Parts: sequence; structure tokens; C-alpha cells
Amino acid sequence: MAAVPILNTTKSSISDFFNKIFRELKKDPLSWFFILSITAFFVYFLVVPLIIIIITAFTTENFAVHVRWIYIFPTFDINGSFTLETMKNVLSSRRFIQPGGAPLDYMIRIESQQKYPLTGQTVTYVYIKFKDYGIILNTIIVGILTTLFSLIIGTSIAFIMARYKFPGKVIFQGLMLLPLIVPPFVGGIGFSVMIGPQGLLNQYVFSKYLGLVIIFQGIAGIVFVQTLHFFTLIYLNVYSSLLNIDPSLEEQAENLGASGFRLFRTVTFPLAMPGIASGSILVLILAMEDLGTPIVLYGATGDNAATKVITYEIYNTIIAGEADARINPQATFLGAVLLLFAIVGFFFIRKYVALRQYSMISKGRAGNTRERKVGVLASIGIIAFLMAVFLIATLIQFGIIYRSLVPNAQNPQLTFDNYKNFFNTGAEGLWIPLKNTLMYSFGATFITIILATIAGYVANRKKFPGQSWFDALLTIPIAIPGIVLGMGYWKMFSNSGSLFGIDWLTLNPLNPVLILMISYTVRRFPFTVRAVYAGLQQTDEVLEEAAMNLGASRYRSLLEIVTPLISFNIIGGALISLVYSMGEVSTTLILVLDRNKGTLTWDMAHNTGEIGRLCAIGVFLMIIQAISLFATNFLLKNRAEAITGI
Repeated sequence: MAAVPILNTTKSSISDFFNKIFRELKKDPLSWFFILSITAFFVYFLVVPLIIIIITAFTTENFAVHVRWIYIFPTFDINGSFTLETMKNVLSSRRFIQPGGAPLDYMIRIESQQKYPLTGQTVTYVYIKFKDYGIILNTIIVGILTTLFSLIIGTSIAFIMARYKFPGKVIFQGLMLLPLIVPPFVGGIGFSVMIGPQGLLNQYVFSKYLGLVIIFQGIAGIVFVQTLHFFTLIYLNVYSSLLNIDPSLEEQAENLGASGFRLFRTVTFPLAMPGIASGSILVLILAMEDLGTPIVLYGATGDNAATKVITYEIYNTIIAGEADARINPQATFLGAVLLLFAIVGFFFIRKYVALRQYSMISKGRAGNTRERKVGVLASIGIIAFLMAVFLIATLIQFGIIYRSLVPNAQNPQLTFDNYKNFFNTGAEGLWIPLKNTLMYSFGATFITIILATIAGYVANRKKFPGQSWFDALLTIPIAIPGIVLGMGYWKMFSNSGSLFGIDWLTLNPLNPVLILMISYTVRRFPFTVRAVYAGLQQTDEVLEEAAMNLGASRYRSLLEIVTPLISFNIIGGALISLVYSMGEVSTTLILVLDRNKGTLTWDMAHNTGEIGRLCAIGVFLMIIQAISLFATNFLLKNRAEAITGI
């Protein structure tokens, strides 16, 4: 999709812009109906809530936005006054920004000759933590460190997979997708199960054979968990870029004397920068907006240092409040800071990749890729490296499965009681949150399929004024922090009534069915629309032109010709959107107040002390996500831009 240009804001250019639209509207009213409808949907349910959050961050406590409905037309009642007081209070507080860091008693602390309660052995405790730089700077540090470690691991694996032939390569290509199968909360739970103070590694390996108990605390724990999950996103993007490099460019460089690291540094690395930049910024954004990991690390291990990030501070502020006071100026200012980082990162991806020149005679996939067969020793080294990464990265999944079946670490006995909860309709059962999860997710996916098919079609098939901005509107939700969007919806709809007098047809969070479906649609829309767009790029326009020449309307050709041809792409993208909707955390926690309206992730957030219950939910979500991921990978042929949504 094209980069966003700088608009010329002179009166004549604006007039010309709208004149072009009116002329195009007369030529093709159906396409423009689609364009304007999709634009209106995203402006109302994405742009307006974010603007409200930004305004709230710089207004007095009594600021409120109430939506009232006159049939289907919303009206806004707004009050409040402008102030910079909240910004001054936050930026001047050492709790939020502490440039030098709090006095650190240790970064690595060793306590020898301590008794380990689970085994009774005398061991050495090793505590690892980072300095506290304040909530805002801590969040930035988490994002940077997670991105750096993920970049090193992901790029290394991508280069090995794209450039070398070795035994078992196909198997490892599948295995490297498994670390991506970590639904929200599961990463933190798996971390506490495997590497927590009473984790399986500490209990059965480190304490018994090494006499050690290793404990990650605070930001160090968050970075560890996130790196094991997010490096796969960089791997997918970089691997896709490496496959798309024209082999002749590297061959020409070799003919001119370049080889080894010099070839990689001067030719391969620059040509792979679209994937590296996209993957890195995506990881940076996702790491900074992660809410599930801090909640679980605090709830499961009591690690208070893990709560000193923006997302947890917003969450804690909101759940402690009531009614409109839940979304106070401090929470919205922190949300605005998080939103700023996300939007800047998103547009950096688009502008950087678009401005750099990556012209190639042909794509790597169009011909032979540069794969070099390696010797026995090199193969052993590669396999050992990949196995080490795989085993460490999947510790979380193994820990979740184990603890779902053996919930008591002191008395390890196999039980399926946690899974029986899924069919328990009582107050302690999981049937209600499971039913709600499926209802919200499938409802959102149904809406997404319709909107994404239409949006992807007009974005790919039609050239129109403002197309680059339309493309950006379709893709930017991938970068929007869910907790910020959730706050925007609360401010916008918390006093709205029902539409047409129908009780359930309301956007009010007190009855959150419809608003949750819409929020999931907006948040997960890029996955499906990118898959549709990719499918249309591979479908020749001549087929629908032939149908229209035979008398079919544009609508009929879309419905009967185009849609069947890209059905695999639609299904693949929809599966990704469905799975991520089922694991949606941030907007759910903000918009759901009643357990009877809660989802599985809502239940996980409110029962962080019940490890067995959390792990059973985690296993269920992992199975669903694994099936979806491998099905999508098969349907879309490992297209990273569709799988990652950018």
C-alpha cells in the first residue's frame, strides 16, 4: 500500500481534491459508496475515540463526552476546559520519569546458603532485575530491549532459513511458528510456571543439579517473556523480505569481490530492510502496549516491580475508579503518550520503507532463491542453534500444558478438573466466559469479513483521490493500543442509549455486546484486509472485466467472480482476526464490568491466583491459535504481511 503524502493545504488544491472526488463519484457510485462507508466507519469508531482521549488528556476533571442517539444519528454533548496541569504533574513526577533511575541495590544479587522451600535443599538464589527509571521510561526501555533481543534472534533465524539448506529445514520452518502461539496472559503464566520462584526449572533442574534458583524480577521478566514471543514476528517479516530479494543482485556483488559479512552488510541487509523495519517497529509497539504480562507477573508471583509500566498504571487507575471517574485525566494522558509512540512508529514503517529504494529486476520468489548447502559440521551447528532457540522459546507452552494438568506444585498429581470447568455453567465455571468469547469473536469476524473484502477490493482495484490516506486508515489499527481505544469508547459511549429502542442494540459498555464486537473488528481488521489485498494482487483484473463486458454489474462481478477467487485469502485472514479477537485483552478489560458479560481473557485477568484454571484456558486458546496459524500459513503461503497485519 502506498505511503501517505504531505497534503498541499491551499484552497485551490483542496477544491481540486473534492472536484476529483465528485467526478469519480458520478463515474462509479458503487465503489464510492464502499469507500465513503468504510471511511465513515473507521473515522467514527477509530479516529473520533482517539481524538477524545487526546482532548481529555489536556482538559479539566469535569470533561465529558456523552453520545446521544436520534435514531441512528449520534450527537455529542461536550463540556470541560483546557489545561496543562495533568501533563505537568505527570512529567514532573519521579514516579513517571526518573532519568537517572532509582537507587539500585542490585542488578544481579546472589544470596548463598538459602533453603529452597520446595525441596529443602540449600541453594544459591540469583536475582536479576533492571533499574527503575519511572513508569514512562520503563515502558520505553521494555519496548527497546524486547525489540533489540527479538531483532537479533529473529534476523539470525530468518537468514539461516532463507540462505542455507540443511537436514530438517522444513520441520524447523514449522517449529519456528510455535513461539507465536502465545495468547495474552499465557506468556506471563508460562514464565511463572517454568522460571518463577517455584517454577519447574528452578524446582527440578537448577536447584537439584546446579544448586541455584534463578529469579527474574520486574522489567527483566517482562522483556524475557516478550522476547520469547515476539522474535517470531521479526523472523516472519525478515524471512519474507529475504525471499523477495532478486538473487542476481547478490551474485553481481560477489562477482565484484564482496563476500561473507561484507556482502550481508552492503547488499543483503539493506535489501531486507523493509522486513526488518516493519517487524522491529511492530514488536516495539506491541511490547509497549502489552498489558497481560504485567498483570500476570504481579498476580502470580507478587512482583510489584512488573507493574511499573504505562499499561498497568492505566489499568490499575481505571479498575479502581467508578463510572466516568474511571477514565481520569492522568489515565488519558498516559494513554495519549502510548498512542503517540504507536502512531509515530506506524508512520515510520510506511514512510521509511516507501522512501528507500528497493528496486529489483525480479522477485526472489519468481526464480531460484539463494540457498547454499552446508557441510556436516555447519549443519550440526545450525540444528543445535535452532533447537536451543526452539526449546527456550517453547518453555512457556510446555509449562502451561503441564500446570493445567498438574495445578499443585507441592502435590503433583494428574487431573483434568480444570478442563471440566469449561462445561460448568455455575458461578465458578468457564461456560459463560467461553460462550461470550465465541459470540463476540465470531460476530466481529463476520463484520470483518464483509468490510475487509469490500475495503481490500476498492484499495486494490480503484485509483482515487486520497487513496493513500484510505490505505493508512485500514492498516493503522494494528498499531493502536487496545487500552487507549477502550478508554476512548468508554468516554464516548458510557452514557449512550439504545438504537431504535432495542435494549441490546446499544454501544453502552454497561451492555457491551455490540461495542465489543465493533472494537474487535477495528482492532483486528488489518489482518483480514491485508490477506484480501494480497489475494487481489494475484488475481488478474481481466476476469472481472470480462464479466462486466458480458453485462454483469461491478457488484455482481465482485460477488460471483472476485470473491470465490480470493476465498482462501479471505478465510486465512479471517482466521487470524478470529483468533486474535478471542485473545483480546485491553479493550475487554476496560469495557466489561460484569462477569456475565466477560470473556475468557477477562476471567484470566480476574483470577490470576488460580494457576491451574489460567493454564487450562491458556491451553484452549493455544490449540485454537495453533490450528488457525498453520491453516493460515498453508492458505497464504507464509505471507508475513498478511500474518502480521502490516
